[in-house]
Amino acid sequence: MSPEQRPLPSRFALPLLGDTLAFARDAGGFLARRARELGPVFEINVFGHPTACFVGPEAFALILDDRNVERASANPPHVEAIFNPRAVPFLDGSTQRRRKRLLLKAFTESALDGYLPIIERVVARYTQRWVEKERFRWVPEINSLGFSIAGALFVGAPSDRDDPEIEEAFGKVAAGLLSLPVNLPFTPYGQALKARDYLLSIVDRALDAGERATQGGTNVLARLQQARDGDDRLARDELRIETFHFFGAYSAVIGGLSFLVSALGRFPDEADRARAEVLRESPTGPLTLASLRKLEYLDRFTREVRRAMPILPLTFFGRVKQEMTFQGVRIPEGHRAIGCIGATLLDPSTFPDPDRFDPDRWLTPTEQQKRAWVPHGGGNPADGHRCAGEALADLMMRALAVHLLRSHQWTFEAGQDFAPTKDKLFATPVDGLRVRFSRRASSEQSA
Repeated sequence: MSPEQRPLPSRFALPLLGDTLAFARDAGGFLARRARELGPVFEINVFGHPTACFVGPEAFALILDDRNVERASANPPHVEAIFNPRAVPFLDGSTQRRRKRLLLKAFTESALDGYLPIIERVVARYTQRWVEKERFRWVPEINSLGFSIAGALFVGAPSDRDDPEIEEAFGKVAAGLLSLPVNLPFTPYGQALKARDYLLSIVDRALDAGERATQGGTNVLARLQQARDGDDRLARDELRIETFHFFGAYSAVIGGLSFLVSALGRFPDEADRARAEVLRESPTGPLTLASLRKLEYLDRFTREVRRAMPILPLTFFGRVKQEMTFQGVRIPEGHRAIGCIGATLLDPSTFPDPDRFDPDRWLTPTEQQKRAWVPHGGGNPADGHRCAGEALADLMMRALAVHLLRSHQWTFEAGQDFAPTKDKLFATPVDGLRVRFSRRASSEQSA
């Protein structure tokens, strides 16, 4: 290390365990605190490895560059065991780019337009159910709605009913990702592996049905089975791996939907603007991408939800391929590496007054702010490590918002905590959103 270089800033960590327990208890809060204390690059020790952490658009860009960081075999073994080490988040180079090109065939504009009727059918069923229930906790309901949509989109499940076993299984998978990797039947990790196998059996049945079908379907799995890049296509094993990966990553979308309905209820002035736009531009009828594009304020609103209320604390892990220097700090070769998603989205040096909910900050964002908007990862979605399903997540948020704003109203019970959960990988509001929900009067809807 040259005299002008400094080592990665760090804090005392426990012997053997390092920072793993604090990280598992509250990954987002832990990383945000360290960022405030130590700056945009710092070191922690989790899952037995020194790990370089990157916060803010300039530092985050380092981890997005494949010349600096590789993904293969870099993640904790228990995470790779759950998702499969050959899933696209763990690939590099030409292998990753080829897989990404094929996956994106399922998220073209025509594909997304085809998913909208499925999404709307499930949303309509749930909004009617919520009117009938009137008072309930919204987060469990959003969770059920989300997995009903996911089942219909990813494995062709019927959109007119739910499958609680799928929802329960994915809850166990998510819990296992931040748990200690002790594979016993009663541990969170052991239960996550069992749930993974159950979900893979559902994927296998859906693949079999798709292969027997005489006509192409309109869900994500069917689109993936039909995807071609010249003569290249996804093999069955790749389809199996990536369908499960998308299914699992979908838990983050459900968190986004929870914070969306929370924001629409907690920020009435902004919600009124969004409602007025919906009733002006798309008051009735089936949704299309074209009709959703007219809703510019709603687009800014959903974008700000994902910035101000981060769902995911971090990217998947990588490994530093070659020594780097950032602002005079040496980042050693061989260190694990993560991008701090939540801390970047709430970075005050990038987003002034970051705790203020302000959709209009996206009217004229700076280039720095554009690069720091990383709720789905950063970089180019076509060939980088940004989530291939980002467009679908965006579509779902806007579709749910439109249906709610057109015809419904709700208020939250006083005295509840709207902050994100700390002990889960995919955050949702702590108290579950105790809500009173109803249909708006016809005169209000047409006003």
